[in-house]
This record gives sequence, C-alpha cells and structure tokens, in this order.
Amino acid sequence: MKIKTLFNKITQPEMVEIEGIKVKIPSFTSDVIRKAIYGGFYEADELKLVKNRLGSDDVVMEIGTGLGLLSAYCAKKIGNDRVFTFEANPALKSAIKDNYDLNQVEPNLEICLVGDRTGVADFYVGKNFWSSSIYDKAEGAKSIQVPVTNFNEKVREIDPTFLLLDMEGGEYEFVKYADFHNIKKLMIEIHNWILTPEQIKFVKRRLSESGFYLVEAASSEELYFER
Repeated sequence: MKIKTLFNKITQPEMVEIEGIKVKIPSFTSDVIRKAIYGGFYEADELKLVKNRLGSDDVVMEIGTGLGLLSAYCAKKIGNDRVFTFEANPALKSAIKDNYDLNQVEPNLEICLVGDRTGVADFYVGKNFWSSSIYDKAEGAKSIQVPVTNFNEKVREIDPTFLLLDMEGGEYEFVKYADFHNIKKLMIEIHNWILTPEQIKFVKRRLSESGFYLVEAASSEELYFER
C-alpha cells in the first residue's frame, strides 16, 4: 500500500494520504489507531481487497464506515451515486464528512446501526472507535442508543452488487437475518476476538448456504467471497 504522510506537526501529523485518499485524523483518535494509521496498517487489508475486486459497474453497500476511507476510495473510482455507507457511531459523523470534503466526494452516508428491523438499539462505543459494537466487549465501552435501519429493506432499495461488512462481531447476528438479494461480491471481516470458533463456523456456513464461496483472503479475518 502506498501511504504518504502530510506533515502539520513533526511527530504527529493530523493527516495522511492512503492510495490517493486523504484521511484527517480526529482529535479523539486513540494511540492504538493513530499508530495503525501512521504505520500504513489502517484498513490496509480491506483496501487491498477492494482495489482488487471493485468493478466500474458495481454498486457498493458498506456497513461500518469508520473514518470513511473505503467509501471515499470507492466513490473516487465509481462515483458518489454508486456508494452507500452506514456507520452506527454518531461520534464519527463529522470526521467522515471532513474526509469526504477533503477528497471531494459525497457517498450516501447514513448514521445508524443496520439490523433486522427498524427502531433503536444499544450500541457500545469503545475507547478505540474501531472496536465499537453491539457487544459490550470493547475497552472502555460506553452504552448509547442509536437508530436502527432494516437491512433487508435497504438492500432491496439500494440493490447493491458489492457488500463491505465490518460489524465488530455483529456479523454473527447479521447472517441470521440477511437477505443478500442481488449481492454478488462480499468482503467481510471476521472478528476472532469477539466471536467463538463455533460462531465463526456458523457465519461461514450461512454464507455458503447463501451461495458464497471464498475467493481471496487478505488475512485470517479479511475475507472476500463471490457467488
């Protein structure tokens, strides 16, 4: 991965550039995440898979926006109107918007949890924002209530071909109710630190039952499937 640091401070730059995408690092970012960003590890495996598999005719649906790196990259490649992204943590909204502005993109962003029904739900925001989850397992997690949108309704409304799934363990519940509709490509992060081996087997079995087969693994957690 190509990464270029744009220095505003000698030791702790507030912005980096990853594969042509500028990423501004918000002030609340933990040291763990800062090290990953400065070291070029932040979403590196995910971006590798997206680069390898994204087609100009794809419609992308992303669950777990983070700082907006992947959705900004996709929007640059295939256009704003073909990228739809969902982030449950409301604290990340301004950071995501800042990064979209920096890169002159405007993917379709919704700040909400994706679930099996519309409503509200508890969400646990961790000290390291990338570990925030529907499960209370993250360091320093605080419970908040967030709006929930119905995945099966959204997938039929958006009609995506490529699903990017990073739900911090929520993938286990997700595969129980998900209607994959016309999705042909799936990149999923399997969270070994949250899910048990039995739950991970269940996720993979449900994907297989839905017609997906493993095409590429960027790591033991970052997997790309097609059907």
